[in-house]
Parts: sequence; structure tokens; C-alpha cells
Amino acid sequence: MSKMQKAPSHLDFLAAMFKPNATEFKRTIQQNQYSSLSLEQLAALCHLSLSSFKRKFNETYGESPKKYLNRMKLEKAVSLLRKPKSRISEVAFEVGFESLATFNRSFKQQYGKSPTDYR
Repeated sequence: MSKMQKAPSHLDFLAAMFKPNATEFKRTIQQNQYSSLSLEQLAALCHLSLSSFKRKFNETYGESPKKYLNRMKLEKAVSLLRKPKSRISEVAFEVGFESLATFNRSFKQQYGKSPTDYR
């Protein structure tokens, strides 16, 4: 047998890239990234233990779930803060922060200024 016969086909390679499992994992994360679910709850939605969830998350997104989800929430907050009629507290809760204080602290860490100063 030659080496070519042992190698996976191009179709096998492409099929592996688009596993329904991986797609479903990403869809679950995207549908819940602005929620206030805990990592344990997200892991359960993905039918994984917490440690397996964190490992798969790092493999898929290249960073920890906490960092990724916080960054996504803050990026959405930035776009919402550009609308002058939106209140900062409304933005904080809309993107999934449970308290205004946590939102303000996270925002300042990420962007170097408070949401009020950013606006």
C-alpha cells in the first residue's frame, strides 16, 4: 500500500472540519453568550462536564470561556453605548451583566475608561 492510500481523502478532511458536534457547540455558545448563565450551566447545555467544556472551548475559541464571553459582552456594549438614548444600566443588563458595578469594572479594565467616559 502506498502512503496516499493510507492518507485520509479530501472529503474525509472536509467532513472532519464540519462535524455537527462542533457546529452545535458553537451555536449553543453564540445563542447564550449574552445570557447570565454560569459556565456550569453552559457546559450542561453542551452536554459536557465543566472540565471537558473548558477544554473544548479553549480548543475552539483559543481562549478561556470567561475571557471570551466577557469580551463578547463588552464588544456588544460598546455598540449599544453609541446609541445616545440607551441608559448605561440598560446596556449592562442587556449584554448579560448581573450588576452595574461588575459591568463598570469590566468595561474600565477592557477599555481604560468607564462606560460614561467612553460615551
